[in-house]
Amino acid sequence: RLDLIDEYKFLVHPRIAGHGPTLYQSGLPSTRRLELVSSTPLRNGAVAMHYRRARQLNVMDVRRT
Repeated sequence: RLDLIDEYKFLVHPRIAGHGPTLYQSGLPSTRRLELVSSTPLRNGAVAMHYRRARQLNVMDVRRT
């Protein structure tokens, strides 16, 4: 909610639990745009993923393209 997290690292296992804790139990007030930094498949079928917050484009960036 305070927008303090710049990077996320997830370890995703190929299982569907159907219950359990969520990352944010009360939800987020808005979505977060993330860009993938790296992903590493592991021998056990899990995937380690590293994301960072996507850079926000400003008006000057849009004019240059």
